[in-house]
Amino acid sequence: MPSLLSRMAFLVLALPMLSMLGSQTAQAQKAGTVALCKDDRTEKGLAACNTLLKGRPDRKVKAMAHVARGHTQLALGRPAEAEKDYTEALAIAPKFAPLYRDRGRVRFTLGNRDGAMADFTAAVENDPFDPDNHANRGYLRLLQYDFAGAGEDLRKGLFWQKQHPRSDYLLGLLAYATGRYSDAVAHIDKAREGGFRTSETFITRARSLYYLGTFEAAAKEATEGLVAFPKQVDLIEIRARARLARRELPEALADAEIVAEAQPRFGRAYATRGAVKLAMKDIAAATVDADKAIELDPGLFDAHELKADILLASGDQPGARAILARSAARTDAKMVYDVASKERHAARVAEFDKPKPIVVADLGEAELKKRCATRDDPLRMQSCDRLVETATTPQDKADRLILRAGARPFADRLGDFELAVAAAPDYLPATLARAYAHMADYRYDKDMSPFDRAWADADSAVRRSGADKEIWARAMLARAAVSQGRGNYDAAVTDLTALVEHDPKARYYREERANAFLMAGRPAQALEDMREKARLPMDAPTGPEGEDDLVVALIETGALDEAVSILDNWRSNRLPGAYAEQALRARVALVRGDMAAAREQAAAALTDNRFNIAARAVNGLAAARLGDVLDAESDLSKVIDDAVDIPFRARNSGLTPGFVADLFLWRGLARVQLNRINAARADFAEVIKRAPDRARAYAERAALNLRSDNPAALTDIAMALRIEPSELRWQALAARINLATGDPAAAERFATAALAAPSPEADLLLLRAKARLGLGRFAEAAEDATARLAVAPGDADALLLRSDARLGQGDAAAALADVETALGAKANDPRLLLARAELKAKLGDVPGAIGAFEAAAARSEASLQANKRLGDLYAGIASDQLALGYYAKALEQPARAPADEATRDATRTARDALIRRMAARK
Repeated sequence: MPSLLSRMAFLVLALPMLSMLGSQTAQAQKAGTVALCKDDRTEKGLAACNTLLKGRPDRKVKAMAHVARGHTQLALGRPAEAEKDYTEALAIAPKFAPLYRDRGRVRFTLGNRDGAMADFTAAVENDPFDPDNHANRGYLRLLQYDFAGAGEDLRKGLFWQKQHPRSDYLLGLLAYATGRYSDAVAHIDKAREGGFRTSETFITRARSLYYLGTFEAAAKEATEGLVAFPKQVDLIEIRARARLARRELPEALADAEIVAEAQPRFGRAYATRGAVKLAMKDIAAATVDADKAIELDPGLFDAHELKADILLASGDQPGARAILARSAARTDAKMVYDVASKERHAARVAEFDKPKPIVVADLGEAELKKRCATRDDPLRMQSCDRLVETATTPQDKADRLILRAGARPFADRLGDFELAVAAAPDYLPATLARAYAHMADYRYDKDMSPFDRAWADADSAVRRSGADKEIWARAMLARAAVSQGRGNYDAAVTDLTALVEHDPKARYYREERANAFLMAGRPAQALEDMREKARLPMDAPTGPEGEDDLVVALIETGALDEAVSILDNWRSNRLPGAYAEQALRARVALVRGDMAAAREQAAAALTDNRFNIAARAVNGLAAARLGDVLDAESDLSKVIDDAVDIPFRARNSGLTPGFVADLFLWRGLARVQLNRINAARADFAEVIKRAPDRARAYAERAALNLRSDNPAALTDIAMALRIEPSELRWQALAARINLATGDPAAAERFATAALAAPSPEADLLLLRAKARLGLGRFAEAAEDATARLAVAPGDADALLLRSDARLGQGDAAAALADVETALGAKANDPRLLLARAELKAKLGDVPGAIGAFEAAAARSEASLQANKRLGDLYAGIASDQLALGYYAKALEQPARAPADEATRDATRTARDALIRRMAARK
């Protein structure tokens, strides 16, 4: 019994101890299992993880066990099982970024790129500061050809960690994929500086150097990579390509053989080896390799290009083109080097499709002539040259040189025409062609030398044409064109008249002669030709050609309504001529005398085109007639300077001789008002030269000559009266000129005729009175003066004239009375003061005469004559000393008028006579 109790007591005491001992043993076993699961990547570690998961551990241990088991499964080559464990772990710890990264890598290994992208994105979202997370997603985007997204991810990773070699390498890979090979090399070098030196860095850098064309550097990079990674066949393949480019064919073939043996399912290996064998002229072996490469990798551009090159080397161009065309039509090219291959294949197809080059020497004469005459033909000049080379006769050579000249640039044509004439000097078409070439060389300025050279050729052709009427007509037409270009319109009319007689139904001859008539100042004949041309039939409608000349002819012949009708037709039907329409309308208004409308329309035309010469001419004429002499002088001078002496511009602007004469006439009148007398005289002379039947030009120049006491005024006014003998203005001017030149009879005759005008000039009566006074017809002179005084009672000149007339009649008292009346109106007039003194002297009133002469001597204009006469009076009454004093005063006075010198001589003679008389009395 005691022993039993003792055993029970022992058990009671031992049970807690046993329990404590079992708990410590279990804990020790679990810790070992956890450590084994976490660190051992073998089946033993896998079993430990399974044991932990079966024992219902807490969430933390469970998550750890799934992560560790996933790592072990991955290490044992079971990525699918690893993915399941990572997924179980993420269900427990959904915010743990490394788990997403690990599962993403597993899914990428399993080919689940969408799942991998989701995991890498989650890793970035849960830990955006880890560059590895950005690099993982960037690399996956790069593989999906999302180059922009890949670049964004890689740059973000480097933003958070400036030194991240893997991201630098991936940026290099991105640059390589997008064709920025220099950038790729730079990024890979930076990654290597950070310690990232995987085989991929050598592969990518070597390929970048290869595509940059630095083949030696590419081969060197591949060789260095093989030292570190001797089994990396990609590097051998790259070196084979680089050696092939350097024409190191045996070495390239050795490398290609190694790659093909090491990777028999690698299509690029066969493409590279095939390219080397093709370079070594082994067509058969190259064909086998090309076919094998296409079989293994149907999308490999290099393989298809190799196949095309083989077919081309075998003479099968259509087959090669077909392969390259299919390649060029592909739409799956993503990488830049593939895109470049596609574009290269397209360019080669285009080169195949180019037409075969044409050998000009093989073309026939007809084809050569066709090409030589075709403006945009690329073989134009070659065809022309060939034509000239193959000419068989001098005439044929000349014709072909003329044809070639038409193909040359405008400035280079004359040389061929010179050669044509030199080749066939008696071939007149060549001479005429050179004449037209000389005309075309004219630069629309005052240098007429091109027309001089053209005239020599055209005139020579006319004289040598003989009985050949066709060549004669061509030569005559050329000579007429030269004459018009030189401004010799009369000669042009002569030649064109001969052509019209030769072919009366030729519209062109009529049109050209009409223009020549118009510019020769014969608008009526020009209008006749234009109307005849309109009646002649034409081969095809050509529009309203030459209608601007028709309008000018109508204006110059006074048919203004018809001219306006044609201009209205232009406007309503929108016919050519808008450039000339406004200027011509202004010209019509000018002829009608509506200067304001003419100026307004001309100004509108100048607003549209400030170079419109015709409009500026009308504007200047209207301004001159409206009295705006400054604007008139400016506009008319511009037209005269810029166009009048350049026949081409004058003809295009309708500056006919009559119109040009108006320009000079009205500029001369404007210059008269501006007191530019010499310039005005030159303008009137120009009018006389251009339009010798214009009376006004002679008359205006006569007026200027009268102002300067030039006796040529008499000749000019005589011409004006010869042209317009009934023009009262010219008769009045003739009266003044004849009176001034000392022919009172002619002056009296012309003044009498001019006074027949409805409103004669106010001073004509006095002018006739002066003439009659000079003729000694004192009674008639007094009548004219009296008639003037009836109209203007205070006219001192009329009173003075009547005084002279009455004196001539012997009535000195009446003469003095007229002078005294005149002095009432002009008390200080020197002429009246002298006249009063002389009349007093004649009436014997010596004291009164002396007083009157003293008053006259106070006026500087009469001082010389008055002092001389005072000397005479005092000498007459024996006051010799006083007489000498007055003679001395007279001689001290300056000569103010031409007659003053004669007075001074008379004074000196009287003084000397008085001195001799005084000396004789002693």
